[in-house]
Amino acid sequence: MTNLQMLFKFTAGLLLLGAFAVPAEENPHTISATGKSVECASCHAAEIHHDQTDLLNTKNKKFDSAEFSKDGVAMCTDCHNADDGHKVGLKLDFEIPADMPLNKKNTLSCLTCHYTHGTLVSDRPQASFSTMDRILNAERLHKSFLLRRNNVDGELCLICHNSNPGSK
Repeated sequence: MTNLQMLFKFTAGLLLLGAFAVPAEENPHTISATGKSVECASCHAAEIHHDQTDLLNTKNKKFDSAEFSKDGVAMCTDCHNADDGHKVGLKLDFEIPADMPLNKKNTLSCLTCHYTHGTLVSDRPQASFSTMDRILNAERLHKSFLLRRNNVDGELCLICHNSNPGSK
């Protein structure tokens, strides 16, 4: 593992530690028949219909920025501290995969790397974790962090932060 990959893992871990301070039973990202109802209009531009017979998961759903009442930064920072995450609003000078949407201004937003609804519990790690996390079976080892892609070895970060000098 390169020093750059280790740096990404460490940085991602620090950023993600404070990202989800909301208790699971109050988490607006988890929507299901058994879950607590949330006010959809706080994020969505139009009324959303979900039959709530199953957990709503938007991980692989087509992204449409017109569905939201605010951009992917303003919407997220209503609840999450803007200083606890990756820098956003950046204009990229390279192509990124279609499943990592940019905002209306074609810049990086929270929703580029995170999806909006799903469970925070994962059957496998999605973010970097330490040996101590494994030994202690740490809670963060079982979180999805609502990441669009796996990032255990920095795969998600390396889409933009290529470790090859002179590229991206």
